[in-house]
This record gives sequence, C-alpha cells and structure tokens, in this order.
Amino acid sequence: MQSLKDYISSFADEQTYERLKQCGEIEDALTECQRIRKLAKKAKGKIDQEPSIRLTDTRAGMKIARYYDWGISNPKAEQAVAAMRGDSSFRSLHPSASEGVDAAQSEKMENRSQYKSTKCSKETHALWGCRAMALGCASELVTLKKCMVQKHESTDPKYFTYDSKKDFSNAEGCQIDMQALGNCVSEKWKDLNQRLNK
Repeated sequence: MQSLKDYISSFADEQTYERLKQCGEIEDALTECQRIRKLAKKAKGKIDQEPSIRLTDTRAGMKIARYYDWGISNPKAEQAVAAMRGDSSFRSLHPSASEGVDAAQSEKMENRSQYKSTKCSKETHALWGCRAMALGCASELVTLKKCMVQKHESTDPKYFTYDSKKDFSNAEGCQIDMQALGNCVSEKWKDLNQRLNK
C-alpha cells in the first residue's frame, strides 16, 4: 500500500507532467516558426504561407509572454471579445488596425516580417520559460529575466544558450543565466522521468 507521502509525491509528479505537456503547444509554435523561416530564407523573404500555429495562439505562450512583458496580444481573441460584447466601435490593440488596415491583412504583414527578421527568439525563450515554471526552476527564470532587463533592456535577446555546454564566464550577456536555467530544467526533467518510469 502506498504511503501518504508517496501518494502526494506521485500526485505532484503527475501535475508537473501535465504542465510540461502544456509547453508542447509552445514547442509546436517554435517548430512552425522555424519551418516558416526556412521557407522564407529559400524564397528570399517573399512568402505568402501563414504559420499554422503562433505563440499568440497558445495559452501557455501568452502566459509566458505576459511574464516577459513582451506586450504581444492575440488579435483573434481581441475580435472574439469584441463580438461577445457586441461593440461595433471596437478598435483592435493591434497597431495597424488603427491605421485602416483590416486585422487579417495586418496580421499577415506582421507575420511575414516577423519570420524574415527574427530567429524565433520569443518562441525559444517562451518554451524554456514554460519548462522552467513547470519543473520548479522559477528562481532561475527570475534571475534570467532580471539579467535580460539589466543587460539588454529587453527580455527577448536574439541568442540562446539554454542547452549549451560552452564556458561563458567571459560573456557580456545572459548566457550563464540561460545555461543555469537550462541545466535546472534538464536535471529536474531527468529526475521526473525516472520517478514516473519506476
């Protein structure tokens, strides 16, 4: 018979696993961003294909975006809220909507430039942030965010060292803090897998 301590530990592990599964939708958005970037690179930036899933389409992604203060919103959600309210004067928070461009066209234009000019950095940082929160690496996440704000005045640096084994002791950015978060996530994920596979 299972002791109360074992039962609670088992329940906590199952909850952690469920939170990690929610990070999967961010991973899907990252994979799609990378796919679109490759297509855009081949087509020299001229691409009409829309991503099938974006960070803004995911609940977990929006949660991390709020944590990092990225100021991104989901135009589809904004429109749905307006429809529910029956407010015909609703103006999207989406910048180009106020300039007379319809939301669908503006979203298409934004996505084209986004995949041309970025390295899917928001998706990458969001995925690692989601994993960190799910696995109990919150202190490393807080430290990383502070570093990003202090050293870059942005929580979206265009580099990633989460799973790197390099020595970054002389680096000027937040590579060491990213690496610490990545190590915490990797170790706790490994421990979780061992406990779940007993």
